[in-house]
Amino acid sequence: MERLGGTYALILRNYSRATIQIGRRSRFCVKPGYYSYIGSAFGPGGVRARVSRHLRKEKRKHWHIDYLREFMEAVGVWFTHDRQRLEHIWARALSDVGGITSIHGFGCSDCNCNSHLFHAPTKSASGLVPCVDIGKVEFFHYRDVA
Repeated sequence: MERLGGTYALILRNYSRATIQIGRRSRFCVKPGYYSYIGSAFGPGGVRARVSRHLRKEKRKHWHIDYLREFMEAVGVWFTHDRQRLEHIWARALSDVGGITSIHGFGCSDCNCNSHLFHAPTKSASGLVPCVDIGKVEFFHYRDVA
């Protein structure tokens, strides 16, 4: 993963049910399974800097995902350094995949997408981002997950 701009899908694993406060206004009920958060990073440091920030649990909370990340284990990230902003295309594609639930309104306050966060009950469903046939997509694996 380089310090270039691009689009990413952060894959997180959650082990238990919980209600999480997201910012000052909303509460979010999480359940066991895998979550895919779709984002883009075209500023300084690109995808590498943004994903590194997402991996840290201790940080000033800025995005919706910052609140969620405290409670979940990072598994890996699908990413591309394609210059085209693909986050909305990936989010729409995941919205149409059976077995994956979109979390309405999460991470998409600055766009017209239904969601940028998706839940899958099993590991196999969490790796569906590469089904989007645009650009070169790579996977960076944080650790093996049983």
